[in-house]
Amino acid sequence: MGNRLKKFVPIAEIASAIAVVLSLIFVGLEIRNSTDQAILSARSLEISAYQELHDNISEFSLLALQNPEILELRMKARANFDELTEVEQDRVNQFLFVRFRHGDMAYFQYERGAIDEARLRSALAPLITELHYRYVRNRWLVVQGNFVESYRTYMNSLIDEIPVDGAVE
Repeated sequence: MGNRLKKFVPIAEIASAIAVVLSLIFVGLEIRNSTDQAILSARSLEISAYQELHDNISEFSLLALQNPEILELRMKARANFDELTEVEQDRVNQFLFVRFRHGDMAYFQYERGAIDEARLRSALAPLITELHYRYVRNRWLVVQGNFVESYRTYMNSLIDEIPVDGAVE
C-alpha cells in the first residue's frame, strides 16, 4: 500500500504548488483592491475637506451679504480703520480673526495632504484679497501668535507678495 501512495505524491505536490500560486494571485488581487479602496477613501476625504472649506467661505460670505451693516462696516474699515468706533473696530477685528482661523484650517488640511496648494490658495482667496489693506496686516501682526508657526510663515510669505495699498490706513 505504501507504493500505491507514492504514485500520488507527485500529483499532490503539483496540486499543492497550484494551490500556492492561486492563493498568491488571490492575495495580490486583494492587496490591489485594498490599495484602490484606500485611494478612493483618500480622494473622498480630500473632496470632503475642500467642500467643508468652501461651505465655510459661502456661509461667511452669505452672512456678510445678508447683513448690510457688515458690508458697510467693512467699507468704512477699508476707507479709514482709525475712524471706526471702538465697538466697530472690535467687530472688524473679530471678523478678521474668523478669516484668519479659516485660513489656519485650510492650511492644516494642506499640510496633511487633504488639499493641494492650488486648493489652499482658492480657499484663502477671500483673505488674500484683503491682505493689501494695512488694517488687515496690522490685525495679523497682533493675532499671528495664536497660530502655528508653519501657518504664520505661510501667511507672512503671502503678505510679502502683496503690496500694501498706500491709500488705506
